[in-house]
This record gives sequence, C-alpha cells and structure tokens, in this order.
Amino acid sequence: MNTTRKYLIKSIIKCNSAFFNAVTLLIFTSVFYTGCKNDIDEINRVNANDTIPTMYAKNVSIAQSESGFLKYNLTAPVLYRYETKKGITVKFPEGFKVVFFDSLDPSKIRTEITARYGINRETEKIMEAKSDVVVINHLKGEQLNTEHLIWDQNLRKVYSDVFVKITTPDRILYGDGMQSDEAFNHWRIHKPRGEMYVNENQ
Repeated sequence: MNTTRKYLIKSIIKCNSAFFNAVTLLIFTSVFYTGCKNDIDEINRVNANDTIPTMYAKNVSIAQSESGFLKYNLTAPVLYRYETKKGITVKFPEGFKVVFFDSLDPSKIRTEITARYGINRETEKIMEAKSDVVVINHLKGEQLNTEHLIWDQNLRKVYSDVFVKITTPDRILYGDGMQSDEAFNHWRIHKPRGEMYVNENQ
C-alpha cells in the first residue's frame, strides 16, 4: 500500500502538473490521495477492454502550493495510470474538477475547469478534457463551453476543433473551434457562427 502510494504520487507529479496549469508547467509540492488500492477485479469491471492499469486511485485530490499559498487543487472520483510500449497515459474516466487561485490574491478563485472525462497522454505531452467541458475565468467573467478541449504542452496552447460557446459579460459567441494561450486570457474563435449581445436590463 505505501509503496503503491509513493509510486502513484511520483507518477502524478510527473504527468498531471501541466494540463490544468494555465500559465506554465507546475511542480506538485503537496499531493494527497484517499482510497488508494490495486483491485484488479474493480479495474477489469470498469475498463475490461483496455490495458490493465498499473495504478488505480479513488477520491483523488491533488494540491499545489507556492510560498505557503494554495495555487490550485484538482479533484477526481477515479484515476487510472497505464504504461504500455506506446507510452504512459493517465485517465480520469469519471471526470475531474480543477480550481486555480489568483497569484495576487490567493483567496480568490481565478479559473475553474470541469469535464466528465480527462486523459493525459504523458509521452506525447498532450492533455485532453472531454464531454461537457466548462472553463470559467472568474476574474474576467468569461465562460467557455465545449465537448473537447486539448492542451498541447509542446506548442504551449489550448485549442478545440469542435463547437464552442464563449460567454462574456456583454455577449455570447459561437464557433467551430477556438485557440487560446495557456491562461485563457487571449483567445480566438474559429469559423464564428454567430454573436448575441447580452442586455443586462433584461
């Protein structure tokens, strides 16, 4: 149990720091897991057609702090780690939620990301969020809704090639894809399909 947990922590430190970091790669300084186990029957039941994962954890909570302040926290019901000849992959089959805190005021939430499924292709340095993906920039009052979001560590960009909806304080934008910097501060919609202005008086 202790060996598995230590190995799992090292694995997650290696493979999950980048996906939800909106600015740069992060180094985990505090990681907490509960309900960790290697139950092969449970693993086979959940994903019978996939390679048997080398690691399995339930009720995952990953926290990263800097200078004594919490920088972000990621939670997920289930985590699986796979190692094959093609590389290493980490999956969140039951979804995830990550909350980033403002660096200038750690008591404020900067960005919040949720999805029903997450996958980290560690070897390729490609991270994906799928199914009901929601990104909320609390500081700017903006929200992104899509079904597939990709973070490319090599190119240092976040993008989607499917339908997106971006809601700002004064308008709602639609398009067939988007591209953004890692902080979601500067984004561009591909093939814009419409724009609707918000009437605050209604």
